[in-house]
Amino acid sequence: MKLTKALIPLTLLFVFTSCKKEYETPPIIYPTELENITIDSLRQMQEAQTSVSFNQNYTISGIVTMDETDGNIYKNIYLQDHSAAINVRLLSGGGLYVGDSIKIILNGCYLNKFNGVVQLDSVGTDINVIKKSSANAFPPEITTIDQLTTLKESQLIQLNDVQFVNWELGEKYADKINQLSKDHLLEDANGNTVVVRTSGYASFADEAIASGNGNIVLIAAVYNGEMQLLIRSFSEVNLNNPRFTGISLYKDFNDDEILSGNWTTHTLSGSFTSWETSSAGGAPNPYAAISNYDGTGNEVAEVWLISPSFDLSASTAPKLSFENAYNYNGPQLEVKVSTDYVSGEPNSGTWTDLSSLANWSSGNFTFINSGDIDLSAYTNSNVHIAFKYVGTATDGSTWEIDNIIIKG
Repeated sequence: MKLTKALIPLTLLFVFTSCKKEYETPPIIYPTELENITIDSLRQMQEAQTSVSFNQNYTISGIVTMDETDGNIYKNIYLQDHSAAINVRLLSGGGLYVGDSIKIILNGCYLNKFNGVVQLDSVGTDINVIKKSSANAFPPEITTIDQLTTLKESQLIQLNDVQFVNWELGEKYADKINQLSKDHLLEDANGNTVVVRTSGYASFADEAIASGNGNIVLIAAVYNGEMQLLIRSFSEVNLNNPRFTGISLYKDFNDDEILSGNWTTHTLSGSFTSWETSSAGGAPNPYAAISNYDGTGNEVAEVWLISPSFDLSASTAPKLSFENAYNYNGPQLEVKVSTDYVSGEPNSGTWTDLSSLANWSSGNFTFINSGDIDLSAYTNSNVHIAFKYVGTATDGSTWEIDNIIIKG
């Protein structure tokens, strides 16, 4: 009995000590039969179907080309191999970094398209991802703005000899206080432009827009068919060289606002005729439109859309271009330029008609580019352009304009 009593504390001590032992989590056992496919092949699966759910043992491999470190994306990475690239949406953030070589087992993941972007969704870093190595070099493709197409979607690129347009200078990359994203326009010396979008959560959101020209590394993101580039890392914004003479004016109405950017409208006659934004006809982005027909009849109308003042005094060969479309019978839309107009009523300035220099739509709401209209004769520090709409009591066209640009 004494022996038995003496053993009881020892037994309890052994039990309590055993409870404190920490066991390692058993490793996840993956199937040995895995079929590795290219990212391009994966993207083609989505093109054949609206959405794809994986329950087969497919895998893809690639190098992480953008991670969450700078905060410009969240619970996302971009992955690229020799064939293509793809946006990968993670179930939880962190753990994957630029230069990581990884394999993703697709079982349990989804392939879909969001706002026109192909995405591999519901990827668990601890379930689906095998990290093979780190710090792998993956150089960006050096390209130009005019060569950017949706075929480069999600790929790592570098643009050289570019700058942000002059009216963006002094702005911040995003709204850090309200955590709102912002779009800014990047241009090259030939007048080509592309949107750079920055999240309000980015670590550099409160930084001032780079004021010089140079090179920048980006991810070629896409939004509803339009290029919308993402800064991968603030350290890769190398825009420190002297600026070139760039675009003086740009208005694309993508913000769904007629008057943003200090544009004004002036109604000289007409009670309901006005410039408004529209996306009718399935347009991916808004444009400006005007009509003097209210569903029952036409009214006599004269309505102007006038740009803010811009400076062409340092320009050598400035050119104006815009896209236009129309339908129904009525007077021709007019495009004009003034160097003495200041503000208020259009008749307070002298306007030169440029309409004969533009290419105009043939009707049926078919958009056409005006071509380059030479503004070399108007190299002044105070220049305005205007679009004058006229309708009568018996007829009136519906006119649409978009992408108004003055470059050079």
